[in-house]
Amino acid sequence: MGKQETVLVVQWIERWPPKLEIEVQLLSRAQKIADRILSIPVGGPAPLVGKLGNCGFHVITHCKYAMEYKKKIKKNISLKKYSTLGIGGIAELFFLAKKPEDIISAVLWAKKKKVPVKIFAGGSNVFFEKKKVEGLLICARGGKILKKERGYIVDSGVSLDLVIKKSLRDGYTGLESLTAIPGTIGGAIYGNAGAYGHSISEVVKRVQIFNGKRTLWVSGAASKFGYRNSIFKRRSLYILRVEILLKKDKNDAAADVSKKIRAIRNKKYPPTLKCPGSFFKNIFVKDISHKAKKIIDSSKIVEGKIPAGYLLESVGAKGMVVGGMRVMDYHGNLFVNQKNATTYDVNKITTTLKKRVKRRFDIDLEEEVMRF
Repeated sequence: MGKQETVLVVQWIERWPPKLEIEVQLLSRAQKIADRILSIPVGGPAPLVGKLGNCGFHVITHCKYAMEYKKKIKKNISLKKYSTLGIGGIAELFFLAKKPEDIISAVLWAKKKKVPVKIFAGGSNVFFEKKKVEGLLICARGGKILKKERGYIVDSGVSLDLVIKKSLRDGYTGLESLTAIPGTIGGAIYGNAGAYGHSISEVVKRVQIFNGKRTLWVSGAASKFGYRNSIFKRRSLYILRVEILLKKDKNDAAADVSKKIRAIRNKKYPPTLKCPGSFFKNIFVKDISHKAKKIIDSSKIVEGKIPAGYLLESVGAKGMVVGGMRVMDYHGNLFVNQKNATTYDVNKITTTLKKRVKRRFDIDLEEEVMRF
């Protein structure tokens, strides 16, 4: 048997740039990592590896970032500034993903290290309740918008409002009802964000995801969108990009609608307000008891749903204060960190109000925010 040869097996996700392959080969020779390079795609011909004979293997998955993403993973990072609620402990491991490929690299790194991984984006609709979020926490912010014939392909970390503004400048309609909703388009897809009778699912053609092994596109129908819900909430799938289809706005009506909505939302949610958005989901009338239907004001029902704000206001939520948390005087479902609120304050005020709604209406309020 001859001398064993060491082969550096490089798995790649996207197109493999020739310049990068040269860099990897030079690096491997300089550091004496391997005698030669073999590059294959993730999910590619694994049997090929077994046919190389008397070789030892050193595998680098998604090598395009293997040399740089490790140093980008930070330890013990405070999460307060990453949440619109302004509350949070620390992340044991934290990674800021500025493009979809960064998400893939971070997830694969976590799998290799056997540490749990979670992901969030814009920081709205999240509540970092734990003193320490264990494992790797990925924050997806940033990316590109690629214009298509009838819409865009957008990286998941791009601001939703930025996409809306661009669509209006380009003369499209379809997103204007979502104007000024905070967060990223990836987060909007995850929770099927919506407002004024419309949701983002209406314009989704397909979503590119990473399932831990490979990337693939999922159609809008296969995304199983529901009210503030999607398949991405129920399975470990990481949203990378989304393709949206829009229509041409022939009379600038979309821009007018957007302008009016922005004025309303800026008044209701001023930029300096520390809140996660709506804390609780609205309730479908079809899901409530006969007893509840009898005591609910039917004029408050909108498109088959009972606003959570109405239920909360009915049990005295407006103006309620617990520690540093306050429910705004003008909206029962708007919980604000007005003065150094703590996790205890949030849990106390929300639990108290959930119990009141249950006693009064026999309805269990469901939180819209994600807890970490």
